[in-house]
Amino acid sequence: YFASRVYGRVELFGMDIRYESNVDGRTFNLAEPTFVVVGNLPIVLRESLLPMVQRYGEEFSRVVSELVPPGMIGPYSLESIIKDDLTIVVFEFSGRIVAGTNVYMGIGSQYSVLYFDRPMDMGERIAHELVTAAKSGKLHEVVT
Repeated sequence: YFASRVYGRVELFGMDIRYESNVDGRTFNLAEPTFVVVGNLPIVLRESLLPMVQRYGEEFSRVVSELVPPGMIGPYSLESIIKDDLTIVVFEFSGRIVAGTNVYMGIGSQYSVLYFDRPMDMGERIAHELVTAAKSGKLHEVVT
């Protein structure tokens, strides 16, 4: 996600699947599962799940703003699993650039196109927020 002070919204930025070496790869029982994360693969989420994922991001940002002023600013991630019944379980928060927001380096996120009519990677999105905030006199709202 990206919590934008300039636009007053939470943007869905990207998602990924953790790739775990001897769990996701075919080892044919040659190795015990260790669940060591060796990479991340970008994904396009099933469309029917997008509204729920967006709501989770918005609600998280809203609650953080109430409990920890000034609230969310910039990139963050809600580490989650999606169960077989399509319910989402969030198990961790990362208030920084992580794989789900960084797997699009150099090519840009397909979701950023929905907001800006072109793909942006997270570095570009942060730069856009800073430049736009500076031009509109809101830089003090996006840096702490």
